[in-house]
Amino acid sequence: MNKKMSYSKVAKKLFSMFEAPQSSADKHWKSHQKKYQGEFIERLETRTAMAVDSVVAMVTPPIASPPIVVSVQSLDGTRNNLINIEWGSTNEQLLRRSSAAYGDGISTPSGSDRPSARLISNAMSASPEGGITNDRDFTAFVYAWGQFLDHDLGLTVSASPSERLPISVPAGDPWFDPNSTGAMTISLSRSAYDTSTGLSTVNPRQQLNSLTSFVDGSQVYGVDAARSAALREFTGGRMRTSVGNLLPLNTSGFANANDAHRVADNQLYLAGDVRANENPELLSLQTLFVREHNRIAAATAVLQPSWTDEQLFQHARRMVISELQKITYDEFLPAILGPQALRPYQGYRPDVNPGISTEFSTAAFRLGHSMLGEDINFMDNNGNEVRDAMLLRDAFFDPRPVGAVGIDPLLKYLASDRAQEIDTRVVDDVRNFLFGAPGQGGFDLASLNIQRGRDHGLADYNTVRAAYGLPRVTSFAQITPDTAVQESLRSTYGSVDKIDLWVGGLAEKHLPGSSLGATFTKIMVDQFSRLRDGDRYWYQNVLPAGAVREIQQTSLADLIRRNSTVTNIQPNVFFFQASISGNIFSDGNRDGVRQSVEGGLAGVTVTLVDSVGATVATARTSRSGDYIFKGLDLGSFRVVVSPPLGAPAITSRVVTLTRGGDVRGVDLGIAPIAPRAPTPAPRPTTAPQPITSRLGPSLSPTDAAFMLLGAGEGSNSQQPSRGVASVRPVTASAGGSNR
Repeated sequence: MNKKMSYSKVAKKLFSMFEAPQSSADKHWKSHQKKYQGEFIERLETRTAMAVDSVVAMVTPPIASPPIVVSVQSLDGTRNNLINIEWGSTNEQLLRRSSAAYGDGISTPSGSDRPSARLISNAMSASPEGGITNDRDFTAFVYAWGQFLDHDLGLTVSASPSERLPISVPAGDPWFDPNSTGAMTISLSRSAYDTSTGLSTVNPRQQLNSLTSFVDGSQVYGVDAARSAALREFTGGRMRTSVGNLLPLNTSGFANANDAHRVADNQLYLAGDVRANENPELLSLQTLFVREHNRIAAATAVLQPSWTDEQLFQHARRMVISELQKITYDEFLPAILGPQALRPYQGYRPDVNPGISTEFSTAAFRLGHSMLGEDINFMDNNGNEVRDAMLLRDAFFDPRPVGAVGIDPLLKYLASDRAQEIDTRVVDDVRNFLFGAPGQGGFDLASLNIQRGRDHGLADYNTVRAAYGLPRVTSFAQITPDTAVQESLRSTYGSVDKIDLWVGGLAEKHLPGSSLGATFTKIMVDQFSRLRDGDRYWYQNVLPAGAVREIQQTSLADLIRRNSTVTNIQPNVFFFQASISGNIFSDGNRDGVRQSVEGGLAGVTVTLVDSVGATVATARTSRSGDYIFKGLDLGSFRVVVSPPLGAPAITSRVVTLTRGGDVRGVDLGIAPIAPRAPTPAPRPTTAPQPITSRLGPSLSPTDAAFMLLGAGEGSNSQQPSRGVASVRPVTASAGGSNR
């Protein structure tokens, strides 16, 4: 920077380069642009040249062009909006779209006329043995990313001094009151709130979000200067790491959640969010993005050797935030909501408040709790287990598995394992064993979700629907077509006007192409639209066009490949869709390769077996001879064709699935067997006899036309038939189909 240039001129130059939005349709912005410019200049007038450097970062587009200066948001979210400088910043009130429904209209919990949260959990949330797998092929990455993202958007801590709101446990509860005392409770403390609220019915209690509401990487970088500094090397723009390229250990005593107390506080890792150690899957994502930050910083330092540590750090931070935004909006949200739920980005809107709503944080975005599985696996690049699986209940706040095997086996697992369905069901590991066994610190997450909604004065499900512009339901059948769920709701609540929001939202019938019903979809779309449109630093609003294109071409799978040894994953790691398909054809020349004149055979029974020969699925070929097996998991398989008339089965070679993808072309040829020519005989004096085959008793002319030749079977048992299968051993490990 030329120090002779006045800071006013510097500010005006910077402002002209990055403060104006790209959308020419934003007339509201233009009307306030002069005022914004004045405020921006006023802020910079009092800063030194070094301070100016900390406000901006140099972003080098992926294409060769001069460096472009773009803005970098503050850690605490202030001054994102230059009119309402606190919008979206730390310690702001949670917003409400529906009216508060406190028992006294001011601050006492809602729902006093509803059953105990634990009773509702027992009735609505007990998961069946083996769970219910998501019907849209979600991987575990959906809930893992949801938690990682949640820790970027919100954290409401407990009130101080503490206010207890215990959950009554039904007498004889098999887990929490096995001795039928009728006096057991599950502990809960009420949330922190703005002490200037909760004073009257016109000023009811409002809870606080201690984080920024923006998708701004606060779970990676923190929201305050002290924690952020503790995460940095202050050399080369890098963030601190520990042995194994893992997160640094928390040896300086920073606040960290350690609810299970399996290890000492100084054995936990340090990240931007205090909850980073909650489970190994979350830790793997926290670590991945620190690695990505350091990768970007190192690559940029080579291209720009004159840049300071601060410039390199802020550049890498800006790009990581952009990647978080893109993955969330282009991969995660379309997976849950469907591809068209959110309207396309139209540019920054300074009149939009990006704050987190209590309907979102206290109910709707707790949808991920229903997707959790009971265990965690550790896999190598081909999906083989590298250590014993661990139960989720044993993994809370235990970072030792990550220290032992690193994050790579967890990333592969998250991309390969299937999530549970989004519904009211929750696995026992968090419904009865959250952070410990019952009576030994254990909680029920479903009960906590319900009780937290009452703590925050959330209105009932029907009232919230109306607040979001949806019609009220008048029957349980309007919520879900599932008669069992209808009956559970009816017997538990008695009325559609008493249902807790978290329960009602999860019980709803899913919209077409979505995994959510209408109510939670409305809440999610409202929240994520405001988070994007009300963020002045949204990547599409501040990055140059070349950098935007680069970000939009980056997926979570790309980041995993760049920063780990895991390369064998499907392009979209939020879905695991694997299939094996092929064609059963008439192999006229018995060469095992389908020729244009060799037609497919309809109605042939095809069986898929696993590595131990157990049947996985069966199918019948179509009119053209095609078959397909969908919904497969990792593993080794063979395709078996059952011939007519009990002839020996023919089996393909091994097809191994090591990632999501479609294995096509597993074709099996059936060689036609001509009936043996009859021996000349005198003119028959009786009716003709059936054709007799050397491979069977009596054949009709149609049956005799085609017989299967297996390896070592048929007319030439000394030579394996080339018609057994038209594929070599196949391993599904590359993109798209495998042939």
